[in-house]
Amino acid sequence: MRLVAALCCLLLFSPAGNRGAHGQASSAPVIIIQLSDIHLGEVRAPHAAENLRRAVKMSNTRHADAVVLTGDIGDKAEDWEQARAILNELDSPLYYVPGNHDVHTKDVSRYRAAFGADYYRFSVRNVDLIVIDSQLFGNYDKYEANALLPLPWQTEQEANKMLGWLEGLAANVTGNITIGLQHIPAARDGDFPPDTKPYWAITEPYRSREIDLLHRLGIRHMLVGHWHHGRVFEYRGIAWHVGPATSWLPWGGELGFAIHTITPDGNVKTEFVNLSGAQP
Repeated sequence: MRLVAALCCLLLFSPAGNRGAHGQASSAPVIIIQLSDIHLGEVRAPHAAENLRRAVKMSNTRHADAVVLTGDIGDKAEDWEQARAILNELDSPLYYVPGNHDVHTKDVSRYRAAFGADYYRFSVRNVDLIVIDSQLFGNYDKYEANALLPLPWQTEQEANKMLGWLEGLAANVTGNITIGLQHIPAARDGDFPPDTKPYWAITEPYRSREIDLLHRLGIRHMLVGHWHHGRVFEYRGIAWHVGPATSWLPWGGELGFAIHTITPDGNVKTEFVNLSGAQP
């Protein structure tokens, strides 16, 4: 009897007996669902709200530890309110990441008033996630611009403030697995997107400054959006996991969302889930 009691105590108080979200052991992988580029109110995406509702229902069947929305919620306040109402049906905690349709060069305060901080850190079990406002790294106000547009001085100040915040985090690395999130990828994936305008990626000097900080933070995986096309590629020692859009497709592919499985050793496996029956 004493032996049985001792074994029961060992199972109860051992690390394997500590349960995380959804009853899983603490050493189980962390599951993150990534929604992106939902574009409510966009004329090119007349079914955006319906598609988002479908994505929310499908996400709830996956019992994720958290859901992240990597930008481009909508252009107008009423689009944001509609998105928020739909996203309130999620069963998992939701974290927002701003996109270039949400934050422009001179209106970041509007986003902050609606959603809170545009860059911040949060944790899901043993994983730290760092949200970065990629719109502070460039002028993305004019899609048609064929040359890099200058940043207003106010945006430069905001960018330097955010870089200073990242410097502070890099000086006090926690030792946890750390994943980064932002809307715009740091670079193009070879010849994708097929459009070569500077609109589609971060450019210098901010690209190199950010990459240096990501390495110092121990970040090996970034969850991003902006391209509406699910793909994973490597750039300067970091894997960039691009989430597909739920709204519309500029270069083909499938509407959907991404499921990221983060293993205890910090690797990330990405599955792209198609929104079956959804309409662009």
